Amino acid sequence: DFVASIDATYAKQYEEFYVGLEGSFGSKHVSPRTLTSCFLSCVVCVEGIVTKCSLVRPKVVRSVHYCPATKKTIERRYSDLTTLVAFPSSSVYPTKDEENNPLETEYGLSVYKDHQTITIQEMPEKAPAGQLPRSVDVILDDDLVDKAKPGDRVQVVGTYRCLPGKKGGYTSGTFRTVLIACNVKQMSKDAQPSFSAEDIAKIKKFSKTRSKDIFDQLARSLAPSIHGHDYVKKAILCLLLGGVERDLENGSHIRGDINIL
Repeated sequence: DFVASIDATYAKQYEEFYVGLEGSFGSKHVSPRTLTSCFLSCVVCVEGIVTKCSLVRPKVVRSVHYCPATKKTIERRYSDLTTLVAFPSSSVYPTKDEENNPLETEYGLSVYKDHQTITIQEMPEKAPAGQLPRSVDVILDDDLVDKAKPGDRVQVVGTYRCLPGKKGGYTSGTFRTVLIACNVKQMSKDAQPSFSAEDIAKIKKFSKTRSKDIFDQLARSLAPSIHGHDYVKKAILCLLLGGVERDLENGSHIRGDINIL
């Protein structure tokens, strides 16, 4: 009703709506290292680097089964510990009804959602010296899948939850923890280089000189405290600056970066 009061057309077009949180989280703005047990069942904001992404797979939400013997249709909903439902349902997929009659799954009537798991690692600059960065698993569903790829710096908002595991009815008391995301925000795209007016003026002045030894001058300016090694400096300069990307008439693409081992 709330969405319909704002945009009636949008409310009629979609059955479900997803809420993403952002903003200042105060003491609950943490990293994978400071994500401790006191944050369980709380909404937190975690920053880190994506190190691993799983494939996007469909996860069944509601299955519909038809019984040819009784001509009846059976519907079953599924929820586990990664959903926000208070009581998880059974994960057993039905193949027979109560009278032991075989069931046929109606895949066209069943409902699925996209499901993906990523791993976020602590940023290297924030990790203590001499210690390995820590990580946390994040669960992405529906519209959040493929929002990040390995190497991206992201800010994830979600619910920190533990998943108890049992082996033969015995538990050691230690649980696996995951972050159930409700919003994923890219951090690397927001970072923009800042140049002062003096820097811009010097760059424009240097570009207008059109001197033949600009390449040599830039190479000499690289690590000026190190004498010699001109070819090494030129190679590093090419690696830092690269070249110009070109698109040929036949559709081929020439990248401007070079490979230096």
